[in-house]
Amino acid sequence: MSYFNNRKKPASEHVYANVVIWQCSECNCWSRQEFVHMAEPNCPMCKGLMNREAKNIRIE
Repeated sequence: MSYFNNRKKPASEHVYANVVIWQCSECNCWSRQEFVHMAEPNCPMCKGLMNREAKNIRIE
């Protein structure tokens, strides 16, 4: 008896991209630039200042 649901899926490679983010200077919070709608945002968690940086994140 064979089980067809136990077949292994082929391993796919992850896709990474350099993305501009806003990183909090006081805590570990960050957000992608396209989701921030202010020129100089404050951290939503601790209300600290946020700095613009680049980050290599997985997009797929």
